[in-house]
Amino acid sequence: MVKHREDIEKQQRLYEILKEQHEAEKHEIVHYSSILKDIENSLIRNYITTLLNDGIKHIQYITQAMAKIEGASGSLHLTKEGMNKSIKEEEESKNLVQECINLTDDPDIKELLKSIVVDEDHHIKILQHISQIVETYSKKIKQ
Repeated sequence: MVKHREDIEKQQRLYEILKEQHEAEKHEIVHYSSILKDIENSLIRNYITTLLNDGIKHIQYITQAMAKIEGASGSLHLTKEGMNKSIKEEEESKNLVQECINLTDDPDIKELLKSIVVDEDHHIKILQHISQIVETYSKKIKQ
């Protein structure tokens, strides 16, 4: 019984540390993203981009570990409802950025925002394709 309690406490401590690290990684990503725009040296920009990409990867790993501790499956469950929700969120983001484009007169800001709209469109297409793949895969499993 004592061993079981110790294991639970150990898991809880691990989860708390992972949660703290998750927050730290998010903070670093925000920080690096905010300074990236001001860096002109291409080597330093590449280094900062590497830090950003690694931070995103670390968040994914930490999230998987936390989900496993919580008892959730470590595998990704994609549902039609979940995919539709993601697509809707991307569309809402695109619409908000489009509204920002309409509100600004600054040509530089307009161009930056237009690039985000292009990315959001791309994200929507990716999610739609993932949805099609999942649907096709689900039909094959049911057969």
